[in-house]
Amino acid sequence: MDHEIAYILLREKNPDYIRALMGDSAMTIPARIDEGGSVARPDEPGPVFSIMPSGDLHMRYTIRVNNVIWADDTLSREALAYLEDILNSDSPYIYRGRLESGMGLVSNNVLHDRAAFTDDATHKRHYYRARYVDPLAGTSIRDL
Repeated sequence: MDHEIAYILLREKNPDYIRALMGDSAMTIPARIDEGGSVARPDEPGPVFSIMPSGDLHMRYTIRVNNVIWADDTLSREALAYLEDILNSDSPYIYRGRLESGMGLVSNNVLHDRAAFTDDATHKRHYYRARYVDPLAGTSIRDL
């Protein structure tokens, strides 16, 4: 699902959900501690939704429960529950697909999930991911 659609659906349900998820500490990625016990990367608090300097909407989100600390207030919990309901629905805005051997996907960082994969003697999973700051050409608000 495109994050802009998720934003619109949340805003239509309750504009306060957007205000909560744009809070400076709506979501925190916990610190990463190295093997020696040193902080390799500190906590990274920030909003779920933010506006980039270009004017584009940005979203940082994860469904993983062990790698995130959510703001602990009623409105944020309601907004996250509603977002989870959207993502688990049969919404026509959700596109489903499965990568087969040799396939790839190039996209902006859309909301996505991952299914489990088990290697066997003949099928080894190779997954490459690259991250870029700029959106794909032609997909920015500047391009409209």
